[in-house]
Amino acid sequence: MLAVKYFKYWVKETHRIRVAGQPEEIKLLVGSNESKEAASAQALLRARDIEARIQNRDARDDYESGIKEHVSRVLDDANVVTICRYGAKILNTAQYTVLDLDDYPKSFCDLFGAARKMTKKERIVFKFEQAVAKLPALGSDFRIYETANGIRVIGKQYLDPAAPRSMQIMRKVHVDWLYMVLSCKQRCFRARLSPKPYRLGIKTIKVSSPLVCETDEYQRWDQMYEAASRDVSVVHYLKSIGKDFARDPVVRFHDEQCNAHKGFKLA
Repeated sequence: MLAVKYFKYWVKETHRIRVAGQPEEIKLLVGSNESKEAASAQALLRARDIEARIQNRDARDDYESGIKEHVSRVLDDANVVTICRYGAKILNTAQYTVLDLDDYPKSFCDLFGAARKMTKKERIVFKFEQAVAKLPALGSDFRIYETANGIRVIGKQYLDPAAPRSMQIMRKVHVDWLYMVLSCKQRCFRARLSPKPYRLGIKTIKVSSPLVCETDEYQRWDQMYEAASRDVSVVHYLKSIGKDFARDPVVRFHDEQCNAHKGFKLA
């Protein structure tokens, strides 16, 4: 099982480097799992590395930044909850394949047969089930959920999102392109666990860096956000395909956080 690349401690610092003999300032956001002091030391090393690469005209950059979000909770090394840029809680998983499907691959045959009278969400599920039969690499066990705009699929079998074959499979089931790119970059899948703030009728906070979540302003906002989130659902559980894995601890956590079985308004 792969591990999610994340950091618990972050610093944002300005360092001075020399470019073509002239001093220049660069701003760095760097993380560590040891301490802020360790992150600060890493930032200094990072600045020196950037300076050396510029001097040597070396475009390569092997620095792995990890997920640049505040860590809210660590379930295990493969499943980490973070706070995204608009304040929602996100499950980052390197154990399950998560696909958010807001559309489906269209064909002339949609005008006839069983799909003709289906709603858009029903068609997305129908098309996904058809695709599963033709894509054994995707696995055979899935949990299907309704979201506000489409369908969320959690697959028991993990696909490495950075693998070219995985990208091909995701394109075939009509996964959003930007979601694929982000999953590839972070080497994990993401599932939103809490509602989008604007759907709750409350103001949206801008989380421009993990450090925002350490402020009093964010803490006050988060209390208001948590209260407004209690009686809404992020997903509604619809069905399982293949062998159900509802008892898996991470899946149970996902369902509880999303109010998946409570039938509240989707947000």
